[in-house]
Amino acid sequence: MKRKRTNSFNSSQQSISSIITRSKSKAAKFYLPEHCWEHILRLLGDNPLRDDEEDPYKYVSLVCKQFLSITNRLRCYLSVEDHHTPPLLRRLFERFTITILDLSSYDGNLDTLLCEISLFPLKITSLDLSDQPTIPAIGLRYFSQKITTLTSLTCTSIHAIHYTDLVLIADCFPNLEHLALNDCDDISEEGIGHVLRRCCKMTHLDLDGCSNLKMTIHFEVPNLKVLDLSMTKVNDDALFVISKNCRGILQQLLENCHDITEKGVRHVVENCAQLQEINLRNCSNVNSDVLVSLILSRPSLKNVTTPHRYPFNDKEMELLLRQGCNVY
Repeated sequence: MKRKRTNSFNSSQQSISSIITRSKSKAAKFYLPEHCWEHILRLLGDNPLRDDEEDPYKYVSLVCKQFLSITNRLRCYLSVEDHHTPPLLRRLFERFTITILDLSSYDGNLDTLLCEISLFPLKITSLDLSDQPTIPAIGLRYFSQKITTLTSLTCTSIHAIHYTDLVLIADCFPNLEHLALNDCDDISEEGIGHVLRRCCKMTHLDLDGCSNLKMTIHFEVPNLKVLDLSMTKVNDDALFVISKNCRGILQQLLENCHDITEKGVRHVVENCAQLQEINLRNCSNVNSDVLVSLILSRPSLKNVTTPHRYPFNDKEMELLLRQGCNVY
């Protein structure tokens, strides 16, 4: 009896060992290297259907230490608020690879905060200073001396932003590619011109809501791809000059620009040979009747927002669809 039980026990042990070996072998076949998991989790974070306030890595990071390590590297956005003290900031900067810094909700002394942040070896590429009363000149100057990787700056709804502030921005961050100055009433054409001359890599310029701005660009800006002049005082003459000097524009946004007519639109369509999108919503002085001929004259156009809901006839719709252009 003893020998039978021993044999049975040994047989069971061998079976279990065999199962474990086969399982390990199968697991090895399905093993993914860390860079593959990083790519998968990055796609999870970029999901457009996700709620903006939902942390895409919250539950994934609980699965295992490997996923926690990877998601820590992928958490690149940080919004700093008043309760973020220097010791807490230090721990956050040490744990995560922060490249996008949002200071729009900070109510304290921004100059002091920017100087403190500059002490860390960071590679910030995007900085948001929106909804602040003024530009923190001292802090930005010190920040730019320590952190030279910034390519995107957002300064929306800063009502006390003047020519000297724009000169400071251009001198501190010559590698800027994206500048947003939405709803800044006091900015001037001269200040914007200084930025564009100094920041030769600029591709995106957002001036939406700068209601007092009469914008003209009197020199070549070959790299500019997206220009948002919605709700500004731009007119036909200005569009002629801009389109002559910014021929590489892909997106021209002119929503609620009441000083332009179809003449100005024609300048843009004719001079910007790569134009893909133009937005003319609520441009009350643009005659919609000429839009079809303008669109068809620029085959690169793929998205056009008309001033009003223009009733295209069947033949016009057929021509537009053949060109692959979406009209709204």
